[in-house]
Amino acid sequence: MTLVVGYAVDPVEAAPLRLAAALAPTGGEDVVLATVVPRGFDDPRTDREYRRFLVAMVREAQQEAVQDLAGDGVPPVRAVALEAPSVPAGLVSAVTRVEGSLLVLGAAHGSPAGRFSTGSVAGHLLHSSPVPLALAPRPWPTAPRVERLTCAYAGTGRSREALAWATRTARAWDVPLRLVTFAPERPPMLPSETGLRTEALVSAQWAEQARAQLDEVAAGWRGPGPLPGTHVAAGSGWAGALAAGDWLPGDLLVVGSSRHGPLARVFLGSTATKIVRASPVPVVVVPRGSARSHPAPDDTPDRT
Repeated sequence: MTLVVGYAVDPVEAAPLRLAAALAPTGGEDVVLATVVPRGFDDPRTDREYRRFLVAMVREAQQEAVQDLAGDGVPPVRAVALEAPSVPAGLVSAVTRVEGSLLVLGAAHGSPAGRFSTGSVAGHLLHSSPVPLALAPRPWPTAPRVERLTCAYAGTGRSREALAWATRTARAWDVPLRLVTFAPERPPMLPSETGLRTEALVSAQWAEQARAQLDEVAAGWRGPGPLPGTHVAAGSGWAGALAAGDWLPGDLLVVGSSRHGPLARVFLGSTATKIVRASPVPVVVVPRGSARSHPAPDDTPDRT
């Protein structure tokens, strides 16, 4: 597996480097540090001066980043800088050029501590990347390596594709696998004379159904790898549900893409977007169509 780290030098982003430092030793992956250089000016003289300044700044920042990664025990890192009309287009080009299998991105500047907020680059790639995206919160308590993969599962086709990726990766990285279903609880409504169920009752029933569904998956598990753990994370809203995930240092959350996006591209639906924003641990988003050997109908309500 080749990790491509989208690395901006102005301002410098540390979060994707920290995530790459945890991912690389787990599976012995190659790491490519990719910086996209904007196009120059129309005036040749101004362009030459600008490009000399820009190249020097990029090289200096990349050298410091490579040294930081080496200090964290990451094997030799390749650094590439390429010109492109946009940063997302440049990163996709870099992934294609080096045959990358995972693209690591940082959160937008100003993101809440320990959370991932989508900036313009990540927002574009979250609807177009041809490979899984590893999203680093800014900042979060880092671990020296990935210790467990937690797959968000709700029985849908997209969560089964995420599970197929997580299962293969957990086996390759020799880490435990866990299945979790998030059950966000809404504030209870007052009982009505019409007999409508309250939101609290609906949430409780959904949690029970989720537990039964996870138990069914575990009972029919055929591998590869050992039987995964299961957990239903219930809490107030998405933030409460994600906080109830029983997270460990070194956890990595895996989610699938929406069925509305194109095949072999990441495309987040509304629920997955809420999970990504509320997750206290790094998240990997798996493109739809990445596990075509495990086709499944996708008519389950959008819970993951």
